[in-house]
Amino acid sequence: MKNNKGFTLIELLAVIVVLAIVMVLAATTVLPYMSSARENAFKVEATNVVKAAESAKDLYTLGQVTIPTNSCVSGTTMCLTVDELITLGIYDGDPNTFDGKVVITNYNGNNPTYTLNLKKNTEFTIIDGTGKDYSKYTGSLTGTWPADNSASTCSCS
Repeated sequence: MKNNKGFTLIELLAVIVVLAIVMVLAATTVLPYMSSARENAFKVEATNVVKAAESAKDLYTLGQVTIPTNSCVSGTTMCLTVDELITLGIYDGDPNTFDGKVVITNYNGNNPTYTLNLKKNTEFTIIDGTGKDYSKYTGSLTGTWPADNSASTCSCS
């Protein structure tokens, strides 16, 4: 009498079908959370950019830093690009991933206003979002980034 050990083809196919069903269920459950997590991470990064601009404003007001060439100050308006915030060492984002600027109106007054234009590659964009905390931002994260890149260039003329 033979002693055959192993699985039959039917048993293997049944296991593969069960695994496929589990994978489909898991994927349909997890994918929406992944998209939401990416959006939330971008909102946190947007808040970090604005906080970095606020720190740069405070340091400039105290005379601790000079505003770099691509950024500008005119009257009560200050504009800081993301690249310049990185150059100043105030923001540690990746310059190859993030692009944009923060315009601070009434920067030397009691209630400054922060307007953010920020882009993360081609994934998310905020155009003219005004605020300081973007972690609960409800505006569109898919604005149209101008072809001439004016949303990432400061002009204080």
